[in-house]
Amino acid sequence: MPQTEDQAYFDSYAGAEVHRLMLADRTRTESYRAAIEALVKPGMTVLDVGAGTGILSFFAARAGAQRVYAVDNSDILEVTRELVRVNGFEDQIVCIEGVAEDIDLPGGVDVIVSEWMGLFAVTEAMFESVIRVAERHLKPKGILIPGSIQLFITPIQEDQLYQDHSLGFWTESLYGFDYTPMVAAEIADLDSNSVEGHRASSLGPPRMVADIDCYRDPAEAYWFDSKVEFAIERGGRFHGFFGHFEALLAPGVMLSTSHEETMTHWRQQWFPVRERELEAGDRIRLSFKARKDPTGMDPRKPTFFMEGEILRADEVIDTFFYCHHGTYE
Repeated sequence: MPQTEDQAYFDSYAGAEVHRLMLADRTRTESYRAAIEALVKPGMTVLDVGAGTGILSFFAARAGAQRVYAVDNSDILEVTRELVRVNGFEDQIVCIEGVAEDIDLPGGVDVIVSEWMGLFAVTEAMFESVIRVAERHLKPKGILIPGSIQLFITPIQEDQLYQDHSLGFWTESLYGFDYTPMVAAEIADLDSNSVEGHRASSLGPPRMVADIDCYRDPAEAYWFDSKVEFAIERGGRFHGFFGHFEALLAPGVMLSTSHEETMTHWRQQWFPVRERELEAGDRIRLSFKARKDPTGMDPRKPTFFMEGEILRADEVIDTFFYCHHGTYE
């Protein structure tokens, strides 16, 4: 990837606001704290990939790690060094500026911790760096935090969201003419983005589209290709799918970004479709996959492809196909 594109990504983490957003997310931060306290033992060596302002490194040092390598390629690391000093961790935490997979360390590490997940986990593609870092630096029986990631999507009704993004505008008669074909054009222009989904009503239970073992699975597994079927349990207006992930950080410590749980800074990923009325008992067959940006312009932003059939009494009554481009924010 050209350096200018990569540097733009790292620069997005240089300011205070993005770190305030993450640190203010207590669900995220407390879950990582609990995992680190459960897994990091006195005397261990820890590598914090994408350390930011160092909160995960601080948790590891406080848990008794003998050495913590806090690695980041953003200018925020200048502040992190000062935070290390004022919090009294200079003897334990070493700040290293650079691309994590390119750094050299004096030996293997016992734990690699990283909050690498972007929207719907895979956006930003930071997992590729973590995989390469683990291949180089994690000891044979070392620990990864998180250890696994599961991705889910849920069919939803969210009337206000549908209207707010102008999709409902085209369903009204405009000056006496039918403009409903413009809905597809509007959706084609709409980036798959994060939304606050607490107002949404699920039309059926979520289905898992990816089950990733961070210890064993290659990077290709994160660019998933899944076929799932949904049972519609409640009739209503179908406005697409909400995507969320669940990260197993440690035994008994699960971080969920579901719209049915406490809201996190990730919120939910919305994959919109043209509004349809569904009935209880309907089914949706869906092919859903994530790919790197096919243009190659920004491999950190995935493109999501959906191709679906809606069935009623085993008869296909409607179909849909859309692709959506992921965003950072």
